[in-house]
Amino acid sequence: MESEEAQVSVWVCREEKLVFGLSKRTTCADVVKVLLEEQDCPRGLCAARSYCIVEKWRGFERILPNSTRILRLWVAWGDEQRNVKFVLVKSDASLANHGARSAEGIKRKQYRVSSLDKSAHVLLYN
Repeated sequence: MESEEAQVSVWVCREEKLVFGLSKRTTCADVVKVLLEEQDCPRGLCAARSYCIVEKWRGFERILPNSTRILRLWVAWGDEQRNVKFVLVKSDASLANHGARSAEGIKRKQYRVSSLDKSAHVLLYN
């Protein structure tokens, strides 16, 4: 679980993004921050607190708290990982108002999260 190459896939605007370099301490908030930095949005429009990660599994969805240790959660899914998707959404977006989004094969990009210290992460392109 502490492998330097630990990764999760997160869907952002119908595009699959692979986030690498996760540790057992990496939270959903860390992943959101890295993904938003990659989007190059003006800081006011893309404040990390305005976004969250939604976990989707077999028709069920739940908003993950920012403090969720995402790698620990991913590993806990075990054999069900193939049925789980993480999706970055605006926090004010209601899950009930949005049907299941198609995430089939639009684009796939890879990113690496590298720890600068225990709390900071930065996006590096492969």
